[in-house]
Amino acid sequence: MRLYPRREGTSVVQHGGVTYTPAADGGFDFPDEVSDALHSFAVKGERLWEDHIERQRRILDAEMDRRRDPASLYEAVARLVQAADAVAQPEPAKPSRAKAAAK
Repeated sequence: MRLYPRREGTSVVQHGGVTYTPAADGGFDFPDEVSDALHSFAVKGERLWEDHIERQRRILDAEMDRRRDPASLYEAVARLVQAADAVAQPEPAKPSRAKAAAK
């Protein structure tokens, strides 16, 4: 089972004389007996390892909390206003000579 460390900086894990290194996404592919043992470890109630589903849920919950934060909403709106102000307003189209002569 692939497990992801909850703490930054985990680059190598040794268990039972075998060295495990992380995949490109930061997860470690452990045999089931190793992942079952590591998945249950916690320090002061905070788990040290999570599986793919737990990781997705944690990331989505953090993103939803950030979006609900009024300061984040204000910052996003301010960036939108700045972007709108930065876009040059187009000048009104000048009538062509043919249209002006027709009048």
